[in-house]
Amino acid sequence: MRLQESKIVQFLENIPKSKKIFLLHGTVDSKVWYYRKLIEIKLLEKQARKEMRLVTLNKTLLNKEKHLLINEMKTRSFFGGAKGIILENVSEKETNLVMDVLESLDDDDPFLIMTSGFLSQSSKLRKAIENNIHSCSVGLYQEELTIGEIQSLLQRLKLKTSEPYIIETLREISKNYDFLEFRQELKKLALFKSFDETSLSINELEKVFSSEANPNEKRLIDDLMQRQEGPIIDFFKNHVGNIKNPVSVITRAAFQFRILHRILCNEGNELNFLRNIWPPIFGKNKEQLIKNTKIWQFSSIENALRILKATDLKLRLNHKISSKTLLIYSFLEICQLKK
Repeated sequence: MRLQESKIVQFLENIPKSKKIFLLHGTVDSKVWYYRKLIEIKLLEKQARKEMRLVTLNKTLLNKEKHLLINEMKTRSFFGGAKGIILENVSEKETNLVMDVLESLDDDDPFLIMTSGFLSQSSKLRKAIENNIHSCSVGLYQEELTIGEIQSLLQRLKLKTSEPYIIETLREISKNYDFLEFRQELKKLALFKSFDETSLSINELEKVFSSEANPNEKRLIDDLMQRQEGPIIDFFKNHVGNIKNPVSVITRAAFQFRILHRILCNEGNELNFLRNIWPPIFGKNKEQLIKNTKIWQFSSIENALRILKATDLKLRLNHKISSKTLLIYSFLEICQLKK
């Protein structure tokens, strides 16, 4: 079965009992990760890993021991209950192994949930999954959320909307966010509206969503993390008026520096660390963060955090100096710290 990305929310509400094998592939890593976790919970419930009903297979080991996947598919859970197998980052190399599973599949075999990166329409792996009645393949390539995904999120968070332009505004905002980061911002919105039963308004969206919703301010923080003094100066020269929420910009920058500090603390294990923090960091954001660690040291990161903290205090105390002046001085001071 081939499932369209726009239909995945509806599909997950009532997964057909006939489906035993799932392949999630695409270029939006965070979406692939999220929907894999959601399928896992829908099929096996939250305690599956603790109850040893969920097994993650190492692909490298799988390619060395060809019968490992089949053997695991024919092994039942020691404690009873439904069992699942996770196989991440599969490629065309694993096509024959997957086809063997499809050919020998029994009704009481475990669920097999696989993830992959980009797979073309001519992919043998995709075709094997899409042409089998017991399996399902879905491609996740659309970075911004669909209207259906946003409506589902709002419903789950009990956020009311009365005007269609609110949905469209949220869809536009989602283009400037990673998939998981956008969900986190929506949760903030739900907390903001927790004691208010009225419908969402544009003003409330602007109050809750951080500087990330503004692509120019996001670029400013990216330039700071990469020590790009020229673009920072250009931003403040060309930016009309003050930044709407300067404290939010400082908070976002401080968060990025803390992430850098933790990456340096996990040197040699960066990729695993970035996948396990919440929300996980994927794709271009992950690659850029790792690059940024090459231009910072522990001491400079700690000094940057001190500068940001001092600037944050001045902003909150309504200091006489304008917020724009405080931001440009602190950002340039950070860029000039010793590497």
